[in-house]
Amino acid sequence: MTSVDARALAETFGGADPARPLEPDLLPPVPALPAGADPSEADAVLADGADQGPRILTVLHEHLGTQPEWTIEQGRGFTWWPGRLPLTVRIGDPVVLHGLSVVRVTTTTPLLRDVPASPATAERIAAHNARAAVDGLVWDPDARTVALASDIWCHAGDAWLDPLVYSASGLQVAIAESSADELREEIGGEVAAVPHPTSGTRVEHDELVDAGAAFAAAGDRSTPFTEGDLRTLVRSPLGLLPFAVHGPDAMTAEVPARSGDGLMPGMAAQERTRAIIDAARRDRTDPARAHEAAWLAAMGLAGGPAAGSTPSVPSRPGTALLRISFGDRHPQYGAGLAMRLRLPLRARSVSDAAVLASRLNRRELTDVKLAPFVGAWSAEGDAPVFVTHFPVPLARGLGSDDRLAILATFAAWMRERAAWATAAALDGPEGGT
Repeated sequence: MTSVDARALAETFGGADPARPLEPDLLPPVPALPAGADPSEADAVLADGADQGPRILTVLHEHLGTQPEWTIEQGRGFTWWPGRLPLTVRIGDPVVLHGLSVVRVTTTTPLLRDVPASPATAERIAAHNARAAVDGLVWDPDARTVALASDIWCHAGDAWLDPLVYSASGLQVAIAESSADELREEIGGEVAAVPHPTSGTRVEHDELVDAGAAFAAAGDRSTPFTEGDLRTLVRSPLGLLPFAVHGPDAMTAEVPARSGDGLMPGMAAQERTRAIIDAARRDRTDPARAHEAAWLAAMGLAGGPAAGSTPSVPSRPGTALLRISFGDRHPQYGAGLAMRLRLPLRARSVSDAAVLASRLNRRELTDVKLAPFVGAWSAEGDAPVFVTHFPVPLARGLGSDDRLAILATFAAWMRERAAWATAAALDGPEGGT
């Protein structure tokens, strides 16, 4: 497969135009593959408007190693029993999204049922989601269930997208089996085990259940991402992240928290943002950390710089703060690409922030938006934070162009998420400013 270059990614998922709508172009369905074409052929391409669903189904079956006796095919998807908890894959109809033929691939695994519908449940789920990688815990207080889920827009243009899809599904299998009992002990309810309708209960689980150990072992090694990759992204002329700085192992950027803000020239928000960015760039030790501290200080939060160390700016930014780092290690999977998006919102309490994070996780799977659900919403104090970790094995062997494509794509997804999530958060009952 060929890799889409960074310019194409920026044009597809979000350049500098603040007026570009968040919704995808839901045009008439694109044509299916030509008669007799091989659905596993990755280069049966975008130019022909090919439906990527059959190809992705083939890829998932191959890489997950599903067995017919433990699988139920369900049109554009399937349910597979790797153990006691079934994994379900759903692939949406093809749509044209900013010029690309894409399909939405949603993968879910039920963990618990009959879960208490209480703020304490939200707090425990948020604590687990603070360690999210490419799957997130989704708690539904009405259905009283907890599930693991991921939701990814896929097309044929990127060499790393297919591994992201099947790795998210594979890790979901491993995480589900290892965490269901732990969660039951913490929050109550029952493990959502269900037998296959004809093969019964699977006693010996599939070897993929142990896949998490392989990812953890790979994380002991160094990441292939470099400061040069971050520098290229920050200095890109494409306008994807115009208000960003980088340090030795991380970059930070301020992105609009509402789709119409845009941080246009002459606006007070841009002047405040530009002042913070300029001050951070003068920090010779770690500009990204200095930028993050100044943003937190402007939010009135602990961890900001000492008084007088930054220009006088309005006390509350209207921007979300994005941090992308290859220096922040995951507690389980080690090295990789760690990403955090913090909204400029504060709930009425720490408990309300956890409830808000759970509501945003549910809406991630139901709303039409450009940002895939890869990771999860958690809570940091009284603020909602989206957390993602791109594990090292998914980036092994990729060249600099591919690494830049990954960085640019995730940055664009987070930029889109900031505007969508701020509006979604303000719709709810948790309160906050």
